Amino acid sequence: MDKEEELKIEGMHCATCVLTVSKSLKSVNGVKEAEVNLATGSAKVILNGDVRLKELVKAVRKAGYDVATQRFIVKLNVNPEEIPKIVKKLENVRGVIDVQSNPGLGTVMIEYNPISTTPQEILKEAEIKGEILSKQHTEKDIIYKDLYDLLRRLLIGVVFTTLSYLFPTFSIIFSLPVQFYSGLRFHKGAYRALRNKTTNMDVLVSLSSNLLWFSSLFLLGKQTFFSDASLLITFILVGKTLEAYIKAKMSSDIRIEPYRATLKDGRIVSSNELKIGDIIIVRAGEKIPADGIVENGEGEVNESILTGEQKPVLKKKGDSVLAGGILVNGYLEIYVTRSWDRSYIMQVTEAVRGAYNTRVSIQNLVDKVSSIFVPVVISIGIATFLIWRFIMGFNTINALLFTVSVLAIACPCALGLATPMAILTSVHRALKRGIIIRDGSILEEIRNIDIAILDKTGTITKGEYSISEKIEFIENALQLASVAESRSLHPVAKALQKLGGKGEVEYFEEFPGRGVYAKVNGNDVIVGNRDFVKNNCDWDAKEDEGDILICINGKPGGVVSLKDEVKEEARKVIDYLRRKGIEVIIATGDNSKSVDQIGRELNVKVYKGMSPEDKAELIRSLKEKGHKVLFVGDGINDGLAIKEADIGIAISTGTDLAKSAGKVIISSLMDILVLFEEARLTVRKIKENLTWAFGYNSVLIPIAGGILYPHIVIPPEYAALAMGFSSVIVSLWSLIPF
Repeated sequence: MDKEEELKIEGMHCATCVLTVSKSLKSVNGVKEAEVNLATGSAKVILNGDVRLKELVKAVRKAGYDVATQRFIVKLNVNPEEIPKIVKKLENVRGVIDVQSNPGLGTVMIEYNPISTTPQEILKEAEIKGEILSKQHTEKDIIYKDLYDLLRRLLIGVVFTTLSYLFPTFSIIFSLPVQFYSGLRFHKGAYRALRNKTTNMDVLVSLSSNLLWFSSLFLLGKQTFFSDASLLITFILVGKTLEAYIKAKMSSDIRIEPYRATLKDGRIVSSNELKIGDIIIVRAGEKIPADGIVENGEGEVNESILTGEQKPVLKKKGDSVLAGGILVNGYLEIYVTRSWDRSYIMQVTEAVRGAYNTRVSIQNLVDKVSSIFVPVVISIGIATFLIWRFIMGFNTINALLFTVSVLAIACPCALGLATPMAILTSVHRALKRGIIIRDGSILEEIRNIDIAILDKTGTITKGEYSISEKIEFIENALQLASVAESRSLHPVAKALQKLGGKGEVEYFEEFPGRGVYAKVNGNDVIVGNRDFVKNNCDWDAKEDEGDILICINGKPGGVVSLKDEVKEEARKVIDYLRRKGIEVIIATGDNSKSVDQIGRELNVKVYKGMSPEDKAELIRSLKEKGHKVLFVGDGINDGLAIKEADIGIAISTGTDLAKSAGKVIISSLMDILVLFEEARLTVRKIKENLTWAFGYNSVLIPIAGGILYPHIVIPPEYAALAMGFSSVIVSLWSLIPF
């Protein structure tokens, strides 16, 4: 059945854009018609029922435009193993573009088309109940609410279970609050799961405790198990409470509360009330409450929360500062340049949350096992009862106890937590070292990398060019070039600016990776690499005729040769990558002779004079040959290449994370070593967690069923304790950094 979807397209400004977007939409299989309207900036698409909205958005973004989408996070009251089924449900709801889950925190992030649906409609259509997180009701609030609820139920459980053992005559009375208050969340969870024709851990807990409690009611006056049923629920709550505490602790670490800010007029406000253009005062020992520029004063700032670097950085007038840094000494007056919501630290927080939601390939296997786990365990429980009652000849009560132990000891939660907890803790640990992992799947993918391409300027070299040789064919050509380059931020431009020209730039245009054109004092000035200048000037320049050419009014004006130094850390990183069997390549827009010198010095293959498009094309060609490519660049000029690579890493200057296309943001080339080690540790932890989860259930379910009877018997309440601690062990093991 056909359906219609309307998208809000961003970035279109001409008829060509309309054609490009229209073609990209029609290229998606299943799209019957696509009408793009430049005036409204929208696209109406007729598609058949099998086409995912995600494919349309992906096609538009691949064409260089964007689609206006919104996101919201829902806290679900379900167990980790149920979340994959919920994700599938949500993915099929109209207007939903993408769904990413985090079983570790019990949250789901939903990206949707705001034109066609709302968060409430999505949840209603998917028949899912969850709490939508907002600024007033954050993820942490809800996680702590869950923790406090567990603590209350555990407290009731501990008190009344103790009383039921101290006064066994009244155990039926003392067990009532435990069975029907402390255990209520399990019974409700089991009811919800069964109503949705599925099963989960709650079904096992509710079934086992109710079997004990109601069979005791039936056997009243003979042998009863009211106290055992209470202890079973209490022990499960101990494990669940510890697990909730670990999650709450992790959640606290990534939550950034607004800081207190002092305005220059003396008023004290919250940092989320600051506006662009406000002047704030920061004294020694205080946190910087907003991103901005130092207007007045001087002092050393500790930015370790953002970069992992513990050494304070001197900030003076004109320097940029970021919210979250601590002024160690001095005094600063700061001009606010960005709102709290768009501050760098909030961008980092949002990026890390996205990484927490990542799935890795091994999770698909876990999901398949989890989907049949509980029905298999219930079948084993029934078989256990039948064997002990009718084959081994035990009485009904003892056969029932073996069955309850099987139900109580099986733990699907450990399977559900094994992978997400390992990723969550690694992303979190990397963040503390100044590495922002936006996509947690790279922790699994990076081990397959066989080619690493590094940008040169600013990545493996210091990016601080100096002029080694200069020749002038037209008088004042060097000075005109200096003025023309004054509008550019490229490292080469900074070197030319030192030539000290004077004049007025009447027009300026920059061509990334190639050069600039400017109108200076009435002269047409073109400065750039050889190909760029030759194509735009009457000049048949030779290969050895300098690195940067200057064209004045269409005639050869002068040439400049440059030199740049290799960073010491670049040598260490290249050696490290080689030891791992990864081929290293340098790809740079620089076409100077110094590039060849650097290539020889580092003994790596060099591609020079490459535009951003050339770098992306190089990566595409390597990928087509079956290589897995990692690219490291500065995140702005190298955006295309970073996006094209299997793993794109941006070296951030810490100014605008949103501009970077990298799946990983690092502040130093040495962070690559940390990233590889963290990835190795993550994969190992996932394997260890899964080994534990599978091993635990494989070994203890048969023992709980009585396979080692009479030597080893696990009573139902201790089986429950083992179940609770199985999840805790997975969570704790993920936190250990070795």
